[in-house]
Amino acid sequence: MFQLFFQASLDQGQLPKEWKTANVVPIFKKGEKTRAENYRPVSLTSVTCKMLEHIVCSSIMGHLDRHGILHDAQHGFRKQRSCESQLILTTQDLAKSMDDKEQTDLILLDFSKAFDKVPHKRLLYKIHHYGIRNSLHSWIGDFLHGRTQQVLLEGVKSSTAPVHSGVPQGSVLGPLLFLLFINDLPEAVSRGSVVRMFADDCALYHTIRSETDAIHLQEDLENLQIWERDWMMEFHPKKCQVLNITAKRKIIHHPYKIHGHTLEVVDSAKYLGIHIHRNLKWNHHIDQVSKKANNTLAFLRRSLHHCPRSTKIQCYQTLVRPLIEYASVVWDPHTNDNITKIEMVQRRAARMVNSDYRTTSSVTNMLNQLGWPTLQERRAHAKVIMLYRVVNHLIFIPSDNVLVPTISPRGNNSSFLVPYARTLTYQRSFFPDTIRIWNSLPSEVVSAPTLGCFKHQMQTINIRP
Repeated sequence: MFQLFFQASLDQGQLPKEWKTANVVPIFKKGEKTRAENYRPVSLTSVTCKMLEHIVCSSIMGHLDRHGILHDAQHGFRKQRSCESQLILTTQDLAKSMDDKEQTDLILLDFSKAFDKVPHKRLLYKIHHYGIRNSLHSWIGDFLHGRTQQVLLEGVKSSTAPVHSGVPQGSVLGPLLFLLFINDLPEAVSRGSVVRMFADDCALYHTIRSETDAIHLQEDLENLQIWERDWMMEFHPKKCQVLNITAKRKIIHHPYKIHGHTLEVVDSAKYLGIHIHRNLKWNHHIDQVSKKANNTLAFLRRSLHHCPRSTKIQCYQTLVRPLIEYASVVWDPHTNDNITKIEMVQRRAARMVNSDYRTTSSVTNMLNQLGWPTLQERRAHAKVIMLYRVVNHLIFIPSDNVLVPTISPRGNNSSFLVPYARTLTYQRSFFPDTIRIWNSLPSEVVSAPTLGCFKHQMQTINIRP
C-alpha cells in the first residue's frame, strides 16, 4: 500500500498537506540560554514522509555520485566522509605548513541561520542545474512549498506560521538539499586558498609569505561575500575567527574583514568539536575535554551510587569515554602530562564502577579486572584502523602524496615511507605517527581482507604496552 501511495506522490509531484507540517523543538547549542539565537530549531515531521524521503535521497545521491557533482571539499552528510576525515585533512595541511616554517592564516566562517535562510526558488534553480528535473523536481518543489510550523516547548504549542525559506531541519531530505545549495561555494575561492566544508561549517586558509598573500585571502573573502549576496545567505562576522597558524616569532598580521567588520584574531578556536590552537598543540583541547569528562563522571557517581556494576560500566562507555576519544586520531598527545590527564579520567571511572575510593586500593588491578586497555592504547588502535580505511579507500582522505610504498627490513610487506619531519608538531601528526605504527604491524594483519577482520586481529596486538 505504501509503495502505491509513494509512487503516486512522486508521479504527481505532490505531497499531502499533513506531511508538510512540523513541530519545531528548540535545542540549546551554546552561549546564554536566554538568547533565542543560541538555540537550534529541529523540525519534528511526519514519519511516513521520512520513509519516502529516504527513497528520494538514495536516488538523488546515486545521481550525484555517478556524475561527481558534489564538491570534494564537502564532508558533511556523505558516505566515506566524516568530521574526522575533514579534521585529518585540515590539520595535516596546517602541520605540514608549520613544518615548512610557513604561516597559514585559517579563517573559520560562520553562517547566520544557514539552514533556515535557503531561498526556495534559488535552491530549485540549482537542483534543476544539477540534473534533478521533471516529476522529481516538482515533488521537491512541493516538499518545500506551503510548509507550516509551530513551536513546541514544555508541552505548549505556539500558533501555526508559514515557512517561506530554508530546508526543514530534522527532515531526511533537508541536509542533502542544503549540500546542493552550498555546493558551488568553493568555486568563489582562488586556487591559492583551500576551502574545507562540513555542511555549513566552513574553513578557509591560505599560506601567508607576504602581505600580498594576505591581500589575496581578503579577496577570497570578498568573493565569498558576493556569493553570499547572490544566493541570499549571510555570514555572521562577529562569530567568524582568524587563527595565525605558525611557529614564527614575526607574524604577518592582516585585518581580515567581512561586511566591514574586522574579524577577531584568536589563539584557539573550536572547529568541528576540537579546539585548534595557533601553535597546533593540544593542551587546551585536552584540558577542555578532560574537564567535561570529569564533570560527567562526577554526575554519574552521584546518580548511579546504588546501580549495579554493569549499569555503571555501560554509562561510562556511553557517556564519558566518547568525550575523551572524539577525533582522537587528530589530537593524540605525546607528552606525559597530557597522557596522564586523560588516563586519570578512566582511572576515576574504574573507582566509580567498583565503588572503591580507598587510597590503598590498586586502580591498575581494577582496570585489569575490567579488561580496559589504556586510553593511549585505544587511540593507537583507532589511528591504525583509520589508516587501514585510508589505504583501502574506505574513507575519502586523498593520500597519494604521503603514502609512499617502501621495502622495510623489519615489519610487514606493506610498509610506507615515514614522511620527513623537521618539527615535533608534524612528526606527531596523523600520517607520520600512524605510518610508524603501521610499519611495525605483522604482514598478516595489514593485509586483512576486510575492516572487520583487521579490527579482530588488532585485538591481540599491544601497540603501546
